[in-house]
Amino acid sequence: MPTRAEVTGLILAGGASRRFGRDKALAALDGVPFVARVHTALSAHAASVFVATGPTPRAYPIDARVVLDAVPDGGPLAGLAAGLSACETPWLVSSAVDLPFLTAEALQPLLGDVPEAVDVAVALADDGRRQPTVALWRVATVGPVVAERLAAGRLALHGLVDRLEAREVSIRGLHNVNRPSEL
Repeated sequence: MPTRAEVTGLILAGGASRRFGRDKALAALDGVPFVARVHTALSAHAASVFVATGPTPRAYPIDARVVLDAVPDGGPLAGLAAGLSACETPWLVSSAVDLPFLTAEALQPLLGDVPEAVDVAVALADDGRRQPTVALWRVATVGPVVAERLAAGRLALHGLVDRLEAREVSIRGLHNVNRPSEL
């Protein structure tokens, strides 16, 4: 199990929030912005946290370094690339900003014992589907594969996970919010 000092957190917040109608990162649940809720969950496991904001820097009400997506319109993969490039720890734990119900306790299984051969521990939602924005990434092995996929225009996170040695971990209660009515 990686120690907190060996892990950096990454909040993927570069999306356009079209279906939501405004910046999801600043939308609030019980008075707390989504970005702050996700930051709290990641901070329990990471010494520091980055926020990937897309190609334009944005300010958020949290103690986190902003990193810009490596490629405009590159989706979550571009945000992951930015986080990996800035990361100085062996591990990066990520989450999309639209998971305001995510807790530190829910993430615990993801950061459990990770065999040496595993490149990524990826979350499985309650329905059994991969949620690749919620994952623990081994920086040294994942970084080059992400760069290669970005250069080739292969932007899907699912495709990235398929290329890596992955461990799937059930995470209870993963629920992303795409519209205000889903709160």
